[in-house]
Amino acid sequence: IIAVPGRLTTALLLLQIFDPSLAQNVRIMPFHEIIDAVKNGQVDAGLIIHESRFTYHEAGLSKTLDLGEWWERETGLPLPLGAILAKRAMGTDTILKAETLIRQSLAYAFSHRDETYSYIMKHAQEMENAVIDQHIALYVNRYTEDIGEEGRRAVEELLRRAEIMGLMPKSSMPLFPVR
Repeated sequence: IIAVPGRLTTALLLLQIFDPSLAQNVRIMPFHEIIDAVKNGQVDAGLIIHESRFTYHEAGLSKTLDLGEWWERETGLPLPLGAILAKRAMGTDTILKAETLIRQSLAYAFSHRDETYSYIMKHAQEMENAVIDQHIALYVNRYTEDIGEEGRRAVEELLRRAEIMGLMPKSSMPLFPVR
């Protein structure tokens, strides 16, 4: 049994794309409980995300496979992690307004790093500065402010593979708002 951090996560989708048979034997659990579940023998393996990617070795565990590394080797594209999604039915104007507000929030966070860092420290699962720095570097990068053409291709490729494998329904709707 493989512990996974949620049914509708990029992590599980990537596991299914890598090897659909592995997804037949999963147990959904909160991401911060996976390392202990593996360590205590409740599951055979765990699909870890967030800070756990940088701390699993401290629990005496070893990496079998890094699906992010596999994805990047396989596709030559970055792994799309985390997204803010909006129903298309909200309409382009509302979606673009939300996007503007999110960009303003990011700009504030980038220009007030000390304030942002203290907020992260309050809510982090791991409290070591080095782990938090690694986590921020992984999730807050050049794609955060602008997904860009490469990021768009990465999302499209992930969803294309999922559609081909029948992991999600095909859609003819655009993935990104039309400006």
